[in-house]
Amino acid sequence: MLRYAERLTQRPASIRSTHIDELRAVGFSEAAILDICQIVSYYNYVNRLADGLGVELEERWDDSELTITRGEFEEQLRRRTARGQR
Repeated sequence: MLRYAERLTQRPASIRSTHIDELRAVGFSEAAILDICQIVSYYNYVNRLADGLGVELEERWDDSELTITRGEFEEQLRRRTARGQR
C-alpha cells in the first residue's frame, strides 16, 4: 500500500494495472483500493493547493499533533483487523 501511495504521489502517470494487482494480491478489496487511491489523491490535492497558495500551519500546532505514534497506528490497525477491515 505504501509503495502504491508513494508512486501515486510522485509519479501518478506511471501507475499500471500491475500495481493494482499487487494490492489485490496482499488482500486489499476493490473498495479498499478505491479508498487508498481517493485518500492519497485527496491529500496530494490539498497539500498542493495549500503549497500553491503559500498556506502555512498555525503556530499553535506542534509536530506531536500532526503525527501518531507507532503504537497508536498498530492499535488502529488491530481494531480494523478485528472488524474485518483492511
